[in-house]
Amino acid sequence: MGRAGRRFSRLVVALVSVFLAGCGAGLSAPGPSGGTVDHAAGVQVVTSITPLADLIRQVGGDRVNVTALVPPGADPHDYAPTPADVRTVSGARLFIANGLGEETYIQKLIRSGGRSDLEVVTLSDGLPVSGRGEGGEGAGNPHMWLAPTYAVHYVEKIRDALSRVDPAGAQEYRTRAQAYIGQLRELDGWIRSQIGQIPADRRTMVVFHDAWPYFCKEYGLDYMYLVSSDQAEPSPQDYANMVQTIRRRHVPAVFGEAGFNPKLVQRLAEDAGVRYVDGLLDDTVGARGAATYLEMMKFDVQTIVNALKERSTP
Repeated sequence: MGRAGRRFSRLVVALVSVFLAGCGAGLSAPGPSGGTVDHAAGVQVVTSITPLADLIRQVGGDRVNVTALVPPGADPHDYAPTPADVRTVSGARLFIANGLGEETYIQKLIRSGGRSDLEVVTLSDGLPVSGRGEGGEGAGNPHMWLAPTYAVHYVEKIRDALSRVDPAGAQEYRTRAQAYIGQLRELDGWIRSQIGQIPADRRTMVVFHDAWPYFCKEYGLDYMYLVSSDQAEPSPQDYANMVQTIRRRHVPAVFGEAGFNPKLVQRLAEDAGVRYVDGLLDDTVGARGAATYLEMMKFDVQTIVNALKERSTP
């Protein structure tokens, strides 16, 4: 996010704080333990993006009611909280964040409007990281969920967090998490078999923004991107070097990503003389027929493999 975006987010948070001060009496009254959860509706959980929401649902089942604040297809880097988000967070028992700068503005929202007993769990804590965080903040690139091996660790943390806030459901959470981890491991094996179809000299993935380091490292792909995690575009010299590298390596295609303006990466494809492939889903469940995390990953892998395994023209 650029300086203007950060100033805008700070303004929104300030307005949210005013909203809280003036409207606090209209929020749900706390229960005896300080909570506002309607247990008949399940444990109220808030997260930032839809892939995380689906992981939580897979573990929580009917015992959990999950809200993702960032709508499918929206850019989470520029998303600003609203008064409706304040009400959502104020009614939650648990906030599950990715961390590493993915939810910088949402963390400010939590401090402004969160409940006193709101537990915040950061899924990336303690995991090995690559690169910088979003907006140049944090200690690493946040996009761990795009590697199913990392998603396994996320599911384990989700299981433990739900068990803490809802001990009565702990056995169910353990059972569901174990079954879903099995599916994630099957997904990992399937991805390896699919990537194996790409000739070794074509395993270079060129994307719009720096979202794929964990995926590419895990599955043996070289990796190039136009826009870094701090949203900085390449210099003219860096751009020219990227065009030359694509040509020299005979990269068949470059990829756009849902939620981002495609113009720059489309121009890169045109300048390099390769095919442009639109719409990888790096933080969106609920688009392009991908209703779950597993379906999102399968869509992405099939898109990547189909584009790279054959030589093509734009």
